[in-house]
Amino acid sequence: MKKIIENFQPLGGKHCITSSLSQIFNFYGYPLSEEMLFGIGEGLDFTYINLAHSPMVSGRSKVLELENVLSNHLGIEIKCKKSKDNDKIFAITKRMIDKNQPVFVYVDMPYLPYLSMDINSHFGGHAIVLFGYDDEQGVFYVSDRDHSTHPIRTPKGMIADNYHLVSYEQMKTARASSSRPFPANNKYLTFDFTNFHGINKICLLSAITAVCNKMLNPAAKLKGIYGIDKFSKEILKWTSFENTKMRVAGITNYFQISADGGTGGGIFRKMYGNFLIEAAELLDYSRIRVIGRQFLTLSDQWDNVADDMWKLSQSGQSELLNQISKKTIGLHDTEFELLSKLAQECAIGLLELQ
Repeated sequence: MKKIIENFQPLGGKHCITSSLSQIFNFYGYPLSEEMLFGIGEGLDFTYINLAHSPMVSGRSKVLELENVLSNHLGIEIKCKKSKDNDKIFAITKRMIDKNQPVFVYVDMPYLPYLSMDINSHFGGHAIVLFGYDDEQGVFYVSDRDHSTHPIRTPKGMIADNYHLVSYEQMKTARASSSRPFPANNKYLTFDFTNFHGINKICLLSAITAVCNKMLNPAAKLKGIYGIDKFSKEILKWTSFENTKMRVAGITNYFQISADGGTGGGIFRKMYGNFLIEAAELLDYSRIRVIGRQFLTLSDQWDNVADDMWKLSQSGQSELLNQISKKTIGLHDTEFELLSKLAQECAIGLLELQ
């Protein structure tokens, strides 16, 4: 048997989670930009994570956190389900597609052959959409964030396919993986838009305020503004790494910051800047638009750090670490200033709406 959801439109995107969400929203008749989904979902964050194989930074909230916040803000019921039974997951997936329900799933990236990743480069928080299957070929139809309009770089070159065919066995392995970080563990989402109530000014201002609060007053020293400061200090300790680990740290953090890694550019700061510009139109607040543009400039500065990380991955030269540290200190100061101004503008806006 073969089934492809006819009205599903595969779309490319900037970030796997928001790209997959935007395709689901679009399919059900509630189109929202990736940037709006990221902003309403309070996605912007910062964490310094000191993993054994390589330290890494992250510029967004944890897996499932954005999805849950988005659900609360928009009145959508988004449920995360999983099972250890691979056969059950397979049957549920085909049944959903048979009912014309595209399936939002989490996968471990190196098990997707079209990404051409090293088998040990595990990341189980990657999201894709399954929108068809073919029993004769034994494949699922997969929409990832690459597309003819959105080429992305992989270790073996650029890809820009509107969809991919992935074998049942490969998909089972990718979905069932328990490897860290963010093990996939057969997680998938279901959506109910019955009580969707759209976006209003209070929703926007509340979401922006929440991001400012968690960045300016983080719960741990590894998070938010504190985390950026810690990163600027910890990177100087990388001088103790042997060459291979130094290069791994460089490439890992390059992809955590650069658009090539699915951040939209500048460790998600570009996406957030464009969200603020879009939100400013709905709010009719020119001052938030100005701050949004400043976030775009900030994202370029983060991309400069990513470029240094790329050089580090190629050379392993520890001399680059002082340079990256100094740039990161400047980024800390800039983010503190922008977030403080943004929090103040939101406070004024919320008062005006009362």
